[in-house]
Amino acid sequence: MFKLLPYELGKIWRKKSFPALMLLLLILNVFLLWYLNDPNESQPTLSAYKAISADIAAKSPEEQTEYINELTETMEWASIVDEIILFQSFNNPRATEHAEYLLENNREIFEKYKDAYDSGSFLRYTDNIAKENALIKEIASEYDSVADYDNYIASIEENKNRLGGISIFAKKEAESFSSRNIEKSYEDHLNLNSSNIRFTSSKGVRMATENTITDLFIILSIMLFVGGLITEEKEKGMFSVTRATRRGIAECIGAKLMALLIQSIAIVLLLYGSNFVYTAATTGIGDLSASIHSVATFQESSLDITLLTYFLLVFFTKAAVIFTFGAAVTAISVISSRSFVPQLSAVGWLAFNWLTFTFIPAYSMFNPLKYLSFWGMINPKFLYGEYLNFNISEHPVNRTSAAVVVIAVLFAAAVAAIFLLFARFGSTDIKRTRRASLIPFRPHSSLFVYEGSKILFTGKAVIVLLIFGLLIVYGDLNRTRTLSVGEQYYSKIMKELEGELNDEKERFISEEGQRYEDAFAQIDNIEALINSGELDRMTGENMKSHWYAVTALYPYFQRAELQYDHILEKGGVFIYDTGYQHLFGKIDDNFTADLLMLSICMVFALGNVLPMEEQKKSWNLLSATARGRRKIISRKITVCAVCAAIMTTIPFVCRMIVTFKTYSPAMWQSPANCLPMYYESGIGLPIWVFTGAVLMLQTISVFIAAAIVLLISANRKSFLQTVFLGLMILAVPLTLSVMGLEPAKWISVYPLYSITKLI
Repeated sequence: MFKLLPYELGKIWRKKSFPALMLLLLILNVFLLWYLNDPNESQPTLSAYKAISADIAAKSPEEQTEYINELTETMEWASIVDEIILFQSFNNPRATEHAEYLLENNREIFEKYKDAYDSGSFLRYTDNIAKENALIKEIASEYDSVADYDNYIASIEENKNRLGGISIFAKKEAESFSSRNIEKSYEDHLNLNSSNIRFTSSKGVRMATENTITDLFIILSIMLFVGGLITEEKEKGMFSVTRATRRGIAECIGAKLMALLIQSIAIVLLLYGSNFVYTAATTGIGDLSASIHSVATFQESSLDITLLTYFLLVFFTKAAVIFTFGAAVTAISVISSRSFVPQLSAVGWLAFNWLTFTFIPAYSMFNPLKYLSFWGMINPKFLYGEYLNFNISEHPVNRTSAAVVVIAVLFAAAVAAIFLLFARFGSTDIKRTRRASLIPFRPHSSLFVYEGSKILFTGKAVIVLLIFGLLIVYGDLNRTRTLSVGEQYYSKIMKELEGELNDEKERFISEEGQRYEDAFAQIDNIEALINSGELDRMTGENMKSHWYAVTALYPYFQRAELQYDHILEKGGVFIYDTGYQHLFGKIDDNFTADLLMLSICMVFALGNVLPMEEQKKSWNLLSATARGRRKIISRKITVCAVCAAIMTTIPFVCRMIVTFKTYSPAMWQSPANCLPMYYESGIGLPIWVFTGAVLMLQTISVFIAAAIVLLISANRKSFLQTVFLGLMILAVPLTLSVMGLEPAKWISVYPLYSITKLI
């Protein structure tokens, strides 16, 4: 068996296609881990979690508590000051009344922290109050939970002691599942304490170990491995030869199972190992020698283990579950005479498990079906991070123990079934059937339609386009934008000023400017009185607080004044420009992420456009036809250009939707050089025409990326080589840019795609 093992592994691992596919899965896994955790305007960045965790870890327990309290208090006063300034910016009686009420009740806080709020010094880990508040609240909540661990253990003991006080006459109640569950919970937590607890944010731990997309990639790799392990041999008629040899049955199937086990461990370590490395680098993992209870979401766990042990359990439990799944697929492959049956059965079984896991309530009497399903056992949080006992005939059975037993039984059953089926009932060949297609390919008189059908449906490009289209829509529409107090004020005055300058608008600007000048003058006068001794510092600061509230929004008024000065000097109109700054990438640039997604999409969707003729050796025949090779290639290029245009439009439309929803930009008929960011550009096109030109340039840049893919495929004549080289040329520079190496994006099509950001 062990002598055959290198052969069984080698016949799959030595294929160029399989290692290349594993590399692609690795790249996609890391990319999607980054993309789906890319924060928006109200979510803190991953580096913020790492920074605050490092600051907390560097302190003693007493200092940690003091530091968390300080951060919480900071966000409390910052929120109060922010709310006061917000309501003061509204020009209506109710808002003014509410602002005065808030100021009256929080005057000391406002006066004390107004300068700190204006300077932004309270933002330690993020760049706006919404992100900072979300981060501090999350970390403070988790820290409080971890710090309260001894009280949690004490509450379990208290429940048990209360149970001990039940009267002997309530014997029936004492023998119920509820009572036995309390007793077992006490026994399972008996030796636990906070001696090895060192606070760890749950963000990094869960990112590294709980990822459904990674699990799906692992499942896909195992199904492909089983296909090479069993189905290909059956297609070649090797099973009948193998089973006829003296030691063929036991030695052969044993080697196959060992190969499957090694592949299961390898793919889990590869993909989840990459998750671990990425998370450790970006978010932080914490002290691996600390107790698992250092993570707030694992407080209920009854296991006395460290985080390192938890990670090892995660990896090997996933490997065992995946091996069991692969062994079941292998057993079906052994007895099936149809190549599609194992994959179809596996998908059906996974779907059934997902339904039971999703729809059975956590505390239902049927919860063993939920947590002992495939999706329940492959998620380590349920097995090792939480505590639950199943109600089996009024007796509590620990979920973790039950899962270990079930995995072991399924493991052994699958192995035994494969040996038995291979020896006695296995089908020795594969029956070929013509697969029906949901959209069957049909020749067409139009060469464009004919080639489009081949590329999209025969070449499966439509699936790739749909998947990436949905990912882009999800990522871009999820980038919610929150208007700050200052932005709301700026929006309000610009809505009043929009359009051409007139006497009324000049008067408005003059009055608003005079209001700020008066406020600054009052502050200077009060400061002079304090310095001369005519006012004490306390009284003076109280008097200045009102004028500080007036001047808080002056920087935003200066933006309006900038447009006013430009109109007086060179002409033009007032435009509320913040929405356009987002739309054209001057603020919150997500062009890099969108271009990265589009580039990867072009690589996978179009990488087989030209090699498909090479695979079927049809170019010699096509070159002899009336339309010939040149026209066929030109139609293929046209189809690819249409695909590039459609995909480029998707993120552009998403940005338009988010921009209109938040900022409602207007004045589309005005020249683009009326926007402050383009004053010196000399672009006289109407904004709507300029917007169309931007979309056209972005489409051209994506088509250039598609053309690079086509050139590589024409040269290499291999889909996998095209994908590999395409990712190296198009995706790697942008990925390095996202990771912090900014100059890398200049060796891509980024300058053309994001030209509105650069001019």
